[in-house]
Amino acid sequence: MSDSPWVALRQAQEAVNNHRPEDAHRLIEPLIAEGYRKAVRLARAVVTAYVARAMKSLDQHNADAAWRDLLDAESLNTGEAAVASLRQSLSRLGLVKAQAALEAGDPLRTVAVVGRLRDRGVRHPDLAQYEAVAQDWGLAAELADRGEFLRAAALLDKLEPKLPCPPTGFAAFRADVEDRHARFRAAVGKLYDAAEAKQWRDALDAAEEVLTVAPDHREAKAIRGKAWLAAFPNDNASPDDSGRVEIEHVRRDSPTLPYKISNLHPSLSQSQSPPSPAPAALPKRFLLWVDGVGGYLVCLSNRVTFGQATGDGPVDVPLFADVSRLHAELTRDGEGYVFESAKGVLVNGKGSTRSVLAAGDRVTLGSTCQFLFHRPVSVSGTARLELTSGHRLPVAVDGVLLMANEVMLGPGPNVHIVLPDLQAPVIIYRSKDGLGVRVPGSPFRIDDRPCNDRAVLPLPAVVTADAFTFAVEPVTGRL
Repeated sequence: MSDSPWVALRQAQEAVNNHRPEDAHRLIEPLIAEGYRKAVRLARAVVTAYVARAMKSLDQHNADAAWRDLLDAESLNTGEAAVASLRQSLSRLGLVKAQAALEAGDPLRTVAVVGRLRDRGVRHPDLAQYEAVAQDWGLAAELADRGEFLRAAALLDKLEPKLPCPPTGFAAFRADVEDRHARFRAAVGKLYDAAEAKQWRDALDAAEEVLTVAPDHREAKAIRGKAWLAAFPNDNASPDDSGRVEIEHVRRDSPTLPYKISNLHPSLSQSQSPPSPAPAALPKRFLLWVDGVGGYLVCLSNRVTFGQATGDGPVDVPLFADVSRLHAELTRDGEGYVFESAKGVLVNGKGSTRSVLAAGDRVTLGSTCQFLFHRPVSVSGTARLELTSGHRLPVAVDGVLLMANEVMLGPGPNVHIVLPDLQAPVIIYRSKDGLGVRVPGSPFRIDDRPCNDRAVLPLPAVVTADAFTFAVEPVTGRL
């Protein structure tokens, strides 16, 4: 600020005259704080300039720029009627965009639009309805992709009466799901018949038909990998759609999980073992799928961010919830786990911007998204987050692990993941080579390589022993 407040006021007036309200705002803000009456009067002119520029942005279909000017105008708190009118106009426009995204059959965009409106202070009652419909619609799409078409259809039946818009996109989506279901029924029958008869080439063709209509169907992926090994014993690696190499493993007596193994040695067979994998840089996150137990998102960084699951979201833990794009962060340091946020956060029901979490703390993000913070192993810095509010991540996981030095799997309760059939804990740990795994007292295999006691754990990989099977795969982009 200039040495003289009068000079600052004159410069601010010139900035207003030249349609630069942000410069005028910067000049008068400290004067208002000090109680200069002329600065308070000039603030009305600054607000008028903000509103005028916002209206011009609206005419040019630039709602984001209009919102920025509105929020700046509101921060001056002059009580101008034009500001309230502008907020109503922008809120109505946002609601129209959310409804239009639903009508067009884009529920993820609806969630993103609703999240931005909430961040901007919009509290219209229709927002909750739009968000609930969009989240259920997204869940139905996820169920269909997994081949759970009956559950998807039941959810769509409940959803249709709640639609706040013409059912144009919804009807098209539902028709597509019904068509995929019919093709799925025919293909999955052929798949199981071919697998039962060990007609592996037919099983491969049928698996591809199933995965065309249900791309996340776990058992079809597993049978496809098994069929490839049986049909082409001298070429055990099968490229998937992304150019990676994929092998699938299936256990008929327990729920199956997708086990993805990249860059497998092309000469691998059951009678051969590949060389030990070379050390590789660890990603920030990986997925851990434990057969018969569930899936976990494992975060390796000391700093983990939380926010809304949007197409270009930068957060480590993306959530389908009424939270902002970057809502909070959790840091592991000498104090333990420190949770920080400038947004709406409650810890055990009390508002907080910074809190050191203790085992059993209940953290609420936004208005409803809630998780429990667990430290089940007192000698380990690793923590587990359990979503208790019904909100989801883009992948169907059962929890989030914040990995310090190790993750312990074994008989409970003093482990991070409970595997009641184990006699001793299995440990995934950090090592100089990246990740390692230790299975005390029992031989095990990584992919198709026999191991004893401990070994380097590449990403991706499948680890099997008599009492367990789990798979790990890196997350290198968004979930």
